[in-house]
Amino acid sequence: MTFPHQDPFWSDAARAVRGRAVPGARILAPDLFWWVFPRIHRYARTAIVPDERHDWAILHKGMLDALTRDALRDITARLHPVLANPVFVVFGPTAGEAETIRASEHFHAFESALPARMERPDPPAEAETDPILPEPGIIAQFPAMTDAELRHAMNQFWRNGGYVYETLRDRSYYEEIDRLIADYLGPCAGEEVLDLCCGTGRLARLLAGARSVLGVDIATVALTMGRARHADQPRFRFAAMDAAALALPDAAFDRVLFIDAIEHVRDPARALAETARVLRPGGTAMITVANRDGLNQRISRRLGSGEFVTNYQHLQEFTWAETQSMLAAVGLRAVRADGIFLYPYWGVPGVDEAVRHLTDEDPEIVAATLELGRRAGPEFAYAFAVLARKDA
Repeated sequence: MTFPHQDPFWSDAARAVRGRAVPGARILAPDLFWWVFPRIHRYARTAIVPDERHDWAILHKGMLDALTRDALRDITARLHPVLANPVFVVFGPTAGEAETIRASEHFHAFESALPARMERPDPPAEAETDPILPEPGIIAQFPAMTDAELRHAMNQFWRNGGYVYETLRDRSYYEEIDRLIADYLGPCAGEEVLDLCCGTGRLARLLAGARSVLGVDIATVALTMGRARHADQPRFRFAAMDAAALALPDAAFDRVLFIDAIEHVRDPARALAETARVLRPGGTAMITVANRDGLNQRISRRLGSGEFVTNYQHLQEFTWAETQSMLAAVGLRAVRADGIFLYPYWGVPGVDEAVRHLTDEDPEIVAATLELGRRAGPEFAYAFAVLARKDA
């Protein structure tokens, strides 16, 4: 579930902090605010790190039992209310209109709930079942993570099972990717292939004709899984490497795959430069890209909801024009591009939720969005694939 931008009470609470908090401020908030702020402290952290002091606190009136009593005492004594609505009371470091807010009915409702809360026990200081970062009780957007945090998050992601294709839409999306790989690259007979950001090596099965396939990734957990999965295939090798700093010789590969990955790397321009460096003259790279200018993004911007990334793990996304420019800058020439699905309402607040059951599971709608993506091309589709050649 993403942040409910269409809900005025949640949106008001987000705006109250976003317009005032300084970079690096410690923000205590419900988990969904992770979609709004680069880094938040979860309510559970108040039990795990009881002496911590927060700069901002977004308190959901219906979730007070998730906070320790000492945290509530500290927040209400040390910080000042900056907003009160039917769902939230927001506390910050400066008084501002605190007295007016304290006199409001919404703040009184919060105050009246506190005595009963103080009589109930604190939540247990339990270890998280889904830790994203090494430091417990903190969630960060992927672009805000350090390199070490990013590696930890990706390793934890694979420990938790990795990518699961639960919906018909998910399965159809990756079937389309696989179809395009076969169409773009053919059997790769006798060729040396590099799979950047390979995960567990899902694509290796599509490259049966290759002389060798080297998969690289920063997630060592995924690489261990990949080695086990392909233990009977000596042609498939795995190595821990950053796509932007490949410890590989020049002109070593006939083909490079960069599938569902450019959005995940810190320095995509450098990763493309490395792709060009390790390609042999005449070799080709296939890249898929989440489209920052897809129809759904255009609709969201027109509605005033702003731009967003289509996957929480994405550091950034790119338009077709931006992708062409990045390729040309490193000596790669786009020779083919295809749109991948068209979702007019993906991520559009208040609309996506109403139609997601159709776009995820209805066979007719899934087939239609697949065909529309092919027809829309790389300018408007949800994502696109591009085949680029390194000229001799």
